[in-house]
Amino acid sequence: MRRLFFGSLRQVPGPFFARLSNLELSIAGVKGRRIYVSDVVALIFYELALTRHQVLDALHSSYGDVVRVGPNEVSVANWQHLRPIYANSKTVVKDPAFYTNATFVGKNNIFQMTYINIVPNPTEHAARRKLSSPPYAAQSVSKLDPLIYKKAEDLARRLITEASASPTGTADAYTLCGLFSFETICKAGFAKDFEGSDGAEASLKLLRAMDGSAPTLIFDGVVPFLRPTGLGAKLPGFIGDAYRNHEYWQQQSRIMVDHFLQKSSSDEKYLLSPIATGIDAFLGRRLNHEELVEEAMGYMFAGSGTTSSTLTYLMYALSLPENETVQERLYRELNDLPSGDVSALRQHPYLNAVIKETFRRYPTIVSTLPRVLLEPMQLEEYLIPKGTVVGMQNWIHHRNPYIFPNPDRFEPDRWLHSTETMEASLTPFSIGRRNCIGQNLAWEELYLAVSAIMRAGLKLRLSTEMEDWEMEIEDRFNIAPRGHRLMLEVTRR
Repeated sequence: MRRLFFGSLRQVPGPFFARLSNLELSIAGVKGRRIYVSDVVALIFYELALTRHQVLDALHSSYGDVVRVGPNEVSVANWQHLRPIYANSKTVVKDPAFYTNATFVGKNNIFQMTYINIVPNPTEHAARRKLSSPPYAAQSVSKLDPLIYKKAEDLARRLITEASASPTGTADAYTLCGLFSFETICKAGFAKDFEGSDGAEASLKLLRAMDGSAPTLIFDGVVPFLRPTGLGAKLPGFIGDAYRNHEYWQQQSRIMVDHFLQKSSSDEKYLLSPIATGIDAFLGRRLNHEELVEEAMGYMFAGSGTTSSTLTYLMYALSLPENETVQERLYRELNDLPSGDVSALRQHPYLNAVIKETFRRYPTIVSTLPRVLLEPMQLEEYLIPKGTVVGMQNWIHHRNPYIFPNPDRFEPDRWLHSTETMEASLTPFSIGRRNCIGQNLAWEELYLAVSAIMRAGLKLRLSTEMEDWEMEIEDRFNIAPRGHRLMLEVTRR
């Protein structure tokens, strides 16, 4: 009764049943279909097929920029609130309920460390970020260009080879983009190459194990003893498969870390080098072996899926018939650049426009990134009390029609004459101190991958065997096509 009529968020508009529960978000999230099932109106009008980001979009359309979506949770749509929510670590912290369980071997990692015994501890994250940051600086990332470009050339070669061997002349760009980003992060991170005749098969097996282990992050929060006791891997079906995948991924990660420590840890260009050799100021010592494995698995998980998703949807957009002129212009202009001039790619207006429009139209992270208020915050006309969970979604403010006219259309040209508001509201890597540490690497991978495909003279067309639903966004933290494939007709020009 108190939640229904007397709670501190009673003045915030939203669906009636949000006053009682948001448990259904966690349940639906297991399948990547985070449906807001407590909203009866949404169920009737939008049906069960809608994902969380779609329903939140609909709720904001109905209720406004600030919507109550749970007993103690508020969703915000206005991009102008991005900085207060995400850039002020003194008044807002990561929600431990969302982040704490995101560990891989039970140690803290740079992506999830937020609380120690439920007490905010930004010092731990600041120390780990400072230790980890040097290889991610723009100047340092440029030293990785040769190895990234080699992987990009491998991607272009695999596209045409697979298409040439196929009776339909098609290649699965979703899988090949996944291999590109995964092999790149393994090489850039830990000097791991997947060479030889079975190299692609080995990397694909490991990539699929990593992807297949993702549900364990949810299961661990609900049944925390499944992983440490080994019981999870003994279970049948979907749950057991997830834990068996995790065991294989963890085993291979240990092998990679051990090989790196023996052979390459002194080479400063690799991402794992500073945390393998430096002192963590918070701990007052070097990271131990288990802590290094934890970080390495975090690098693989966070550093491959995001870039892969963006590249997959960029290629999808280029392959659509209505965007043929975009692909042709990109091909012409990139082939006019001097070969090997990466700085020219970084400064190329149209290449940047295509990448930014992909970020906007297909944001790789559509999950809400929840924060907890350490003090009251004014959001529009509502004073949101301390302790409330607040969050925003790229999907919503990237589609604001007042900022981006015709938001459903893929229009790179809009970025050739962008406004300050457009640039400020485009947040593919979040903002503030907790923004994406790997964003320079992600940009470099996208520049070099798109360039390699265009310079190889490849023409991309969406295969007629693809159905519309297959490219609908599945929210698995990183987005993925619901059909888990992108079949493209690939030919040489």
